[in-house]
Amino acid sequence: MIHFYDLPQNRNRVSFDSNFKEYLINKLVNKKIDYKIIRRLRRNNVNIKTVIEISRVLNLNLDNLEKKIIWIGALNSKGLSKPKLPLNLNNRQGARFIAAIVNDGCLTNNRKDSYGRLMYDNFDKTIRTSIINDYLYIFGGKEEEVSFRDYDKKKFLEFPSVIRDFVFLILKNKGPKSESNLDIPSFIKSSKENILGWIEQTIADEGNVNYNLNKYRREIVWRRSLDVSDLFSKPINKDTPFKKLPKNLRKLLYIKKCKLIEDEKSILNFLGIKYKLHNIGIYKTVKENIRTRWQISITKRENLVKLRKLINIPSLEKDNKFTNICNEFSRYKEPLIIKEKIINLGKNRKIFTSIDLKIAMNYSSVTNTYKWLKKFKEEGLIKKIKESSYGNGYYKKPAKYELI
Repeated sequence: MIHFYDLPQNRNRVSFDSNFKEYLINKLVNKKIDYKIIRRLRRNNVNIKTVIEISRVLNLNLDNLEKKIIWIGALNSKGLSKPKLPLNLNNRQGARFIAAIVNDGCLTNNRKDSYGRLMYDNFDKTIRTSIINDYLYIFGGKEEEVSFRDYDKKKFLEFPSVIRDFVFLILKNKGPKSESNLDIPSFIKSSKENILGWIEQTIADEGNVNYNLNKYRREIVWRRSLDVSDLFSKPINKDTPFKKLPKNLRKLLYIKKCKLIEDEKSILNFLGIKYKLHNIGIYKTVKENIRTRWQISITKRENLVKLRKLINIPSLEKDNKFTNICNEFSRYKEPLIIKEKIINLGKNRKIFTSIDLKIAMNYSSVTNTYKWLKKFKEEGLIKKIKESSYGNGYYKKPAKYELI
């Protein structure tokens, strides 16, 4: 729970309804206290520091006063009307909202504005709508109190400054997440509902739902970047593949953990969702910072179907594609197609290899062909006539097969 009195007290102000305000004023008049406090209370809003002082003078419980607040925000700001105080983010909506800010949002650290701004940047209207709905569920208020900035290269939501202050209490950090190396807030890791909210929002913001029937490619992936400039004393080429880096640097990149990735590995393990983790190299930013990029990949039919039962992606396009992956999975058609390709190879070429099958199936690598060649060998469709071997010690010659 986050209370109004947890916020910066001089910067944020609150309003009470007129009847309750008059009640407080009458109580203060009877106490014959400093008239300055009464004068402040007569205004449209009063800063939190003054409210705390009033509660002390009148011996009123702050939590009871909190229930009477009808508006909270900074001076001359839209603020938050009919706030749901105290705030409770310990739910799926709260987890999604915080995930959105960590993923595609920004709690800026602008020198001109020492407090920064809270924004969420995404071109997908369905995701922005979902964020607004979560915002209203958690904070209260009205949709029009969130500003929408519509530019050719950016389409982002900008939240009232008081929401920025609430979020800062949770994240305790400003600026790019890749530099601050944020971890997942502890309240999100405390319940399955919150974890699911984090995962579904992360896929919406940072992920891709890949579905290519021709290449038998069905997967969900998302990536995280981490600033590793401090590990590089010498200049590097842009977009250097991970395997091309010196061995000592590769080791250092593995030692310097991305906290978000480590937390996401833990919560996927908790959910029983299998995944693969890859480091896909380093790159330079416009400001010449060096970052490494990690990718989580979730594949396999049973695994994807299990995840489908747990989450709904707050992106209409991605969620529909995810549904299609699970509903139209042609796992049982694939052996029939491959069997036909193998028969054709046997008839047309007589002798064939895993490379020939890879080309026939339009696979990205020969790895996918090994299990099928083994399967149909065991079923008696084909036989291996020559084992794989290394030619001159430099390259591997694939095994050769023919129809029985």
